[in-house]
Amino acid sequence: MATDDPDIEQLFRYTSGRWLWSEEQQLQDRYKAFNVTQLQILAAQAIGSDGCVSITKLAEGGFNKVFRLQMSDGKSLLARIPNPNAGPAFYTTASEVATMEFVRDILQIPVPRILGWSANSENPVGSEYNFMEEAAGKQLATQWDDLTPDSKLAIMREIVAIETKLLSVSFSHYGSLYFSSDKVDGARVSKRFTIGPTVERDFWKKERGTMDISRGPWASAKEYASSVGWREVDWITKYAVPKPSDDILSCTSQNEPRAHLNLLEKYLSIATSLMDIDPLLSRPTLWHSDLHSSNIFVDNNRITAVIDWQGSWAGPLLLQAQPSPLVDYQGSILLKRPANFDDLDSEQQVQIKRQIFKSTLFQLYLMETERRNPLLAKVFHLNHGKTRRLAVELAGNTGDDEIVPFREALINVEKYELGIWASPMMIKAQLQLR
Repeated sequence: MATDDPDIEQLFRYTSGRWLWSEEQQLQDRYKAFNVTQLQILAAQAIGSDGCVSITKLAEGGFNKVFRLQMSDGKSLLARIPNPNAGPAFYTTASEVATMEFVRDILQIPVPRILGWSANSENPVGSEYNFMEEAAGKQLATQWDDLTPDSKLAIMREIVAIETKLLSVSFSHYGSLYFSSDKVDGARVSKRFTIGPTVERDFWKKERGTMDISRGPWASAKEYASSVGWREVDWITKYAVPKPSDDILSCTSQNEPRAHLNLLEKYLSIATSLMDIDPLLSRPTLWHSDLHSSNIFVDNNRITAVIDWQGSWAGPLLLQAQPSPLVDYQGSILLKRPANFDDLDSEQQVQIKRQIFKSTLFQLYLMETERRNPLLAKVFHLNHGKTRRLAVELAGNTGDDEIVPFREALINVEKYELGIWASPMMIKAQLQLR
């Protein structure tokens, strides 16, 4: 549904930024028209109101737009509409809603209540959507920098408590959550929820969305790790073409499909070995992969809502579990002021204080994790765990200027003797059969 009304068009367009490259395509990927009137009617019905008097774009990210719909009786709700680049049709919305219901009802994690939804765009709105309550509390991103250290420590403990709940359940297979009533093809069905194909965007982007590739559910972490490699081999073999680059900083092999295939052959020879670890550390675990301050709402140092569960799935714990960006710190650990602190200028002193607090918060998070979530602590302390994780992660992104990091990851695997390198002839024979 396109319209000549500029105000309505603003609801459809991405209006929060610009791109220095491929802007037309970037904007097209984020343009989603829909029937505004029908959305308002359905929203009013979902909340039990007579009618909707206004709709406002509240927020937009790379994959979704969120609207606040105000009703005639003072009630309001939020409508979330996915952009074309959000992920696979049906699966993305169906899995997001089921995941939110699961973590809210089963795990008792504070999540806005779903008031209505449709995973089929062939509806009066002309788009997939979901209606939800507004998150209680205030967005942490608006307050974090002004909070006292004690308040930040309290919120850190709240994050650990959420991770405890996520770790409290495991699944029989690896994949995304759906309602059993959705009858998803290939799903492992239980009473209310089911594990079906993953909605990880890497399995659906570009031509991958129409390819006959394995998207789960997988019975083992080893199967998943291998599927990542075969997915990329299939895509590169069928669709990638050599392309010259005028970027003097670009790696020559980045634009050569054969170079990618050579590395993927090496990866496939060790993929299963990368997941040859304690089964508890690779068990299927649901995780929130983007737990930053914009996705957390708080009130009086308590987390009142966690939003944006889109794309969350039950994956291998080793590949899933990483500290929240709020508490993670990759800089040099500094827990006390240096001897020359008083001789430093004010700006340097501020930087030192900030470094000390970030170091302290991270160390306290690790201590709290050790106490409350020992399994997660084992993941963090797994010898060369990051090396294993990066090899799998980067195997799926070599086409996006990541061939050099991927090559480095494989070198590290070989350096630390983490994999059993299979015969290149065996892998090439498998490639010829596909």
